[in-house]
Amino acid sequence: MSGTVEQRLAALETELGELRDREAIRNVIHRYCRAADRCDLEAFKACYWPDGRDDHVFFGGNAWEFCDYVIPVLRKIEASVHAITNTIIDLKGDRAFCESQWSVVHRLRKPDGDFLDWWHQGRYLDIFEKRDAEWRILERTISSDMDRLIRTKDIRAIMNQGAEGPAFKSGARHPNDPVYKGFDIPEVILDRPGMPDLWAGYFAMDAIL
Repeated sequence: MSGTVEQRLAALETELGELRDREAIRNVIHRYCRAADRCDLEAFKACYWPDGRDDHVFFGGNAWEFCDYVIPVLRKIEASVHAITNTIIDLKGDRAFCESQWSVVHRLRKPDGDFLDWWHQGRYLDIFEKRDAEWRILERTISSDMDRLIRTKDIRAIMNQGAEGPAFKSGARHPNDPVYKGFDIPEVILDRPGMPDLWAGYFAMDAIL
């Protein structure tokens, strides 16, 4: 390596600071998804600055007002799953422009007990800002790239039959989801025998589809 020890240390410190910033931004994006799926209003708001803005197409305006609006909306449906890939971060001092690809499924229960899964995909386009060493979203808009509506049966209801305890641990809303157990997660881990015919429930479902 060229340069003095002091120069090399300064370069390493700069690189380490950038890596920390990038990881902090990714952490906010991931925690946003958890907060949305668990309907955790406090955690959801913590992803945005109070003066931030979000244009989600069906709502545009102050970010915290968006949080107050959308969490009750999400609580009305069976479940939602937000997943993030391909996050690209362009850092410029205490600001960053980010593009993150999202895949979201919103599950709505029909009157007959079956589900409608609205699966849509697109990108979050964000401006992050760091204040007092903390990164949060300042500006967000979305680009919707693909949508589909899928009709499906309640497979979990069939698969849970005959299991020692629920075969599927369904996700719950804040604060009842197992994720909030943290390091106490062993409390919800069960000892149970293997199901004698794991695939029988799926074949039974296939017969009625």
